[in-house]
Amino acid sequence: MIRPFIKWAGGKTRVLPDLLPHLPKGDCLIEPFVGGASVFLATEYRRYVLADLNPDLINLYREVTRYPDLVIDAARELFNSKNSPQGYSEVRAAFNKQHGKVKSGGLRYGAEMACIMRAAQFLYLNRHGYNGLCRYSRKTGFNVPFGKYQSIFFPENEIRLFAEKANDTKAIFLCAPFQRSLQVVTGGDVVVYCDPPYLPTSKTADFTQYYGESFLADNHRQLVQSLLEVNRKHGAKVVISNSDTEATREIYQPFKLHEITVQRSVSTDKDNRQKAKEVIGVLPVCDCCGRFGGGCPDCGAVMGDATYNAMFAAGGFDNEEPF
Repeated sequence: MIRPFIKWAGGKTRVLPDLLPHLPKGDCLIEPFVGGASVFLATEYRRYVLADLNPDLINLYREVTRYPDLVIDAARELFNSKNSPQGYSEVRAAFNKQHGKVKSGGLRYGAEMACIMRAAQFLYLNRHGYNGLCRYSRKTGFNVPFGKYQSIFFPENEIRLFAEKANDTKAIFLCAPFQRSLQVVTGGDVVVYCDPPYLPTSKTADFTQYYGESFLADNHRQLVQSLLEVNRKHGAKVVISNSDTEATREIYQPFKLHEITVQRSVSTDKDNRQKAKEVIGVLPVCDCCGRFGGGCPDCGAVMGDATYNAMFAAGGFDNEEPF
């Protein structure tokens, strides 16, 4: 299995043994919250659409796919010369100075080299920053502190393997909110896997930030409705993951939830990191029509009374003879 070349809070590497058995077969996997891309690297779909709202993350993935050698060379120079608090501050300041100015995919040589350099800087900050966090302030930009590591692993081989797989599968990288990335779904042989920011397990827990914005309960409800829509329209198969809370179970109630336990990787005390309860949710669908909630006579065995109730509400039995 290919390892991710970046560190990512909430990454799915630890839960892959639990998650992979629940991912159905399909031609294309769409991830609206790609994060560290561990699911992409651990699966064997023919095509991928990998999306995230973070433009720096998507720029990194695009540039290592297009120009792995150039990104590796630029990043290696930073890794070799800037592993110190002062060096980290210098790279972070240069990175933030260009925030919002670098646009991936430019045709001019200078624009493309700027994208490559920003990708190298983002990789450097990711590997040298505290615990692989990715946090932004509207005023100062990327503001994760220096991680104070004695030595840093340089993931050259992992970058090359990522680029090879992305090119082989013609992976598409989108910088977009989930609503837009789900618009890519146009056929039934698609699997959608969503790992949105987690609903907090307590009043003090904070896993809700999504590129500087809060992703709250209403956003999760919007996500559920969007996922139900792509299933109803196109028959896409849908899987989600999130924290195991009362709010999660209420919002994601259409899904069949499977409980798992995960070791948290982000904590100030490495020796006291607690195991957390999470859920993997699979949208149950009819074996015949592939839809949730009805659509054909065979849905009853999977959906219970959902199909019957929908047909009754629509007047489907009004002309039937009484018993």
